[in-house]
Amino acid sequence: MKKIFALSLALGVSVFAADNLYEITPQIGGSWHISNDKYADNIDLSYGLKFATRVMPSVLLEIGYAHINNTEYHFSKESTNAERYSVDLIKEFNIHSEVSPYILGGFGYEHISNELHSVDSDFFGQYGVGVRYALADFLHLKTELKHMISLDGRSDIVGMVGFSIPFGTYAKEVEAVEVVKVTEEILEEVEIIEVAEEKPTLSHIHTFSVQFPFDSSVIAPQYNAEIKDFAQSMKENPNQTATISGHTDSIGDDGYNQKLSIRRANAVKDAIINEGVHAERLEAKGYGESKPIANNATKEGRQENRRVEAEIYTTPNH
Repeated sequence: MKKIFALSLALGVSVFAADNLYEITPQIGGSWHISNDKYADNIDLSYGLKFATRVMPSVLLEIGYAHINNTEYHFSKESTNAERYSVDLIKEFNIHSEVSPYILGGFGYEHISNELHSVDSDFFGQYGVGVRYALADFLHLKTELKHMISLDGRSDIVGMVGFSIPFGTYAKEVEAVEVVKVTEEILEEVEIIEVAEEKPTLSHIHTFSVQFPFDSSVIAPQYNAEIKDFAQSMKENPNQTATISGHTDSIGDDGYNQKLSIRRANAVKDAIINEGVHAERLEAKGYGESKPIANNATKEGRQENRRVEAEIYTTPNH
């Protein structure tokens, strides 16, 4: 019951996990003029560039520029180009370690190069939806659909696709980690008060050499020998128990990483049980990304953090 309380408290303050502080996104797509009898009813080529900075774990502030090419007027053969400058707030919703839908809203200014038929440069508001897909740490695919409404009544549907280049590291919130640490300290004190007789003491911590691929809890065959040796040591020391703890890197949101770390811990625990160790001597725990041993800003550091450890406890013989 205490473990459930500690886990619930930690998850209650968890936040969306994001790594990149900045991103640059070149985009291309089309602008379809709707609710507008002054432009020809077609879709015009649109392309541009955006720059964003992360102001909260799941919120970005983005400034953008877009060029709309050769928009034809409905009542003549003439055409115009348009330049759009915008500022948007983006709210992301992480549903997977690689996929993040988002909503956006903001305002901007549209400059018309050839003002005819009462079509003038003016301010506009816009809102929309999009999806970010992380192809790699340094390259994300972004698609979005927006509705742009000018103050003079013109209205466009804009669809864009682009490749975002993220860089920099956002300083992640640490409240969840601190709550877990404080909760563990409190629970240790409560256990000392409640248990008068001798209790198992921590003997040592064994870090398995098992290295998990990204977003995986599958144990590769080359680690079977190490798990077999660990199980043999447990069988030779029947007064020992072990807590198997799983860990992840910082990519993905806290809730998802918590579940992934538990799956990794259970995978190693089940492998030890299959070697003949009784299940009641083993406990699996997941710590998500809260206990890194290396720098999550590097590929090598993230690989080290995707690990499983065993805390070995020894009960005194009577």
